Amino acid sequence: MFRQGRWLVCLALILSGSLLSGCRASSEAVPGPRAPAENGTLVPFVRPLPLVAMTTPMVVEFTLPPPGKSSSPTLFLGIRVGGEDGLKSLNTSREIRSMGLPAEVKLERLEAQKRIPVPLVRVESVAGTPARIEPIGPTGRVEGGWLDDVDHQSLQSAGLEAPDSHHTQLALAWAQELQPGHYRLSMQILKPDDRLAATQAELLVAYVNKSK
Repeated sequence: MFRQGRWLVCLALILSGSLLSGCRASSEAVPGPRAPAENGTLVPFVRPLPLVAMTTPMVVEFTLPPPGKSSSPTLFLGIRVGGEDGLKSLNTSREIRSMGLPAEVKLERLEAQKRIPVPLVRVESVAGTPARIEPIGPTGRVEGGWLDDVDHQSLQSAGLEAPDSHHTQLALAWAQELQPGHYRLSMQILKPDDRLAATQAELLVAYVNKSK
């Protein structure tokens, strides 16, 4: 009887362990192919970015490699949105731009125990006049952004973009002529239009595509 009782206890423990494991597995999110976390903090990278007011900034420390053959030396800091086709993703980006996306974007270079602010710029364009580059102030305040293009080859190599996917990029800031190294990005969305809350967007940090 004693041996039979021990056997029953062991069996109950095994079954309860299996049930608990099954419950844990069902409650955990299943990552998609090549989840952003697997790419670590090496540029290029993406992070989920709900377009809602943030009480604290999103902070990401990352490593910047030298630009690739298809990259310009300018670093894109902004968002990307996807769609069933290119037109839908483009329209979503235009809606975000027209509604405005007030945010604060700051970039710092990390050296030893120091954090050195990196100057950021934005592209200002008015219909009928050439686009011009304007500095972003020390507060990092930006509005709306502009449609931009990034180095898609580097994104595909990192597993962050499929060749047949449809994404549009909306830049909030540029960092120009950066040296490879370690950096700290801080981004905080302030008071966006409530209609943007349902928009699926991602933070995107990547090199701008090299002009041909």
